[in-house]
Amino acid sequence: MTPKVRIAMMKAFSILSAALLCMGLARTLDLQAETEPNNGLWMMKASQGVLGSKDSPYRWWLDAHLRYSDDANDFEQSIFRPGLGYALPKHHALWAGYGWIANSPEMGDTFHEHRFWQQHSWKTKVGSFGLASRSRLEQRFREGSQDDAGWRFRQFIKLTRPILDDGPFYWSLWDEVFLNLNDTNWGAESGLDRNRIFAGIGWQPKSIPYLKAEVGYLNQLIDRPTGINRMDHLLSLNVFLNF
Repeated sequence: MTPKVRIAMMKAFSILSAALLCMGLARTLDLQAETEPNNGLWMMKASQGVLGSKDSPYRWWLDAHLRYSDDANDFEQSIFRPGLGYALPKHHALWAGYGWIANSPEMGDTFHEHRFWQQHSWKTKVGSFGLASRSRLEQRFREGSQDDAGWRFRQFIKLTRPILDDGPFYWSLWDEVFLNLNDTNWGAESGLDRNRIFAGIGWQPKSIPYLKAEVGYLNQLIDRPTGINRMDHLLSLNVFLNF
């Protein structure tokens, strides 16, 4: 398969993923009528870089998260997610990795989840706007659930724009829709799982080109087929290191 054919296939996949994102957003709007509110704080640090020499196509990935609910008083979730990637032409990349997740739900005991994930990422510039896409497939295993795997697809699209042409600050807007692809014996049901939308301000100093930070409002709607849906209103703090 030639590089041009690979890129054409990935662009087609990105268009399909965008269509799924729109379908998920439409479903999200239908679910907002009756929700249970929650306030919290989410913090994230994400890093990636080159493996080997500067021209190597191989990449490494690591992101870590701490999440608090109930007005940021209660620990809810932590995530540790490493991965490896391969860079393709025109800012495309393929990734695969593992995630370890500790959960402390509102009701019930703390439990751990293990995820294997694969993704395609892509970014470009459209005038003064930056556009990024991430399409991720997950296989989720909950400890104590007899190895019943939950398959989930996630589509993320992000738009950025400088606030001032020569300044370090920029607007950041993104949305990510989560779709369960099957039912599991530990509670996952096929269809929309959740949707997240973020609006905030980013900072990328010219003196430290590998550093970015973003702060803003994150809204998460969780679809609960057997109960009242949950609406999270979150302060989101994010740090990115790209080496």
